[in-house]
Amino acid sequence: MAFKLPALPKPSGRTIALLAAVGAVVVGAVAANASKNPSPPAAAPVSTAPVSEAPAAKAPADQPVAHDATAAELKAAAALPQCRSARLVPVNRSWGIPMPSILGSTSTTCNLMYGDDPYRGSSRTGDPETAIQVLQRNLNFCYGSKLAVDGIYGSNTRAVVKTVQRKHHLVVDGIYGPKTRSAMNWRLYSMATRSWSRSCSSPL
Repeated sequence: MAFKLPALPKPSGRTIALLAAVGAVVVGAVAANASKNPSPPAAAPVSTAPVSEAPAAKAPADQPVAHDATAAELKAAAALPQCRSARLVPVNRSWGIPMPSILGSTSTTCNLMYGDDPYRGSSRTGDPETAIQVLQRNLNFCYGSKLAVDGIYGSNTRAVVKTVQRKHHLVVDGIYGPKTRSAMNWRLYSMATRSWSRSCSSPL
């Protein structure tokens, strides 16, 4: 014999209204309490997407940025005399740097530029071919270029000099001059041991 629950009496309209009022008061109290004691925010969902690399940091505002030479900068750079010799510039008691220089002088404040093949102008004094060769050998060793050491400052030599200038945040004019000389890396030579350094540095 199946068990049957007794039927519950139907609530009157007054009872339903009373229950609704009590429910509203309870809901209001819960909401007020929640506003006083907010629950901690839910943790952000963990993304399964691959993380992209952070953008490269920008150079500091005071760091010079390489730029192509203006007409005025090119004119100023070309105004220096051509390097028509090469000498060993002492760095310390043991080492020196073979680099292009001015003929008959200890000064290295000179330049080499596209078209030096090897002389510039009508003068045929000095040995600019050797000066260019010294530069080409150093570019090959210290910067991994593969220039022909021919003593001609052609388009390939100019292109490598431009690359060096960009690397060292110089004006990019393709002219080897005092600023490029001082910023670039050099291979050192020891007269005492007649040997070359195994690496390059910028000791000037």
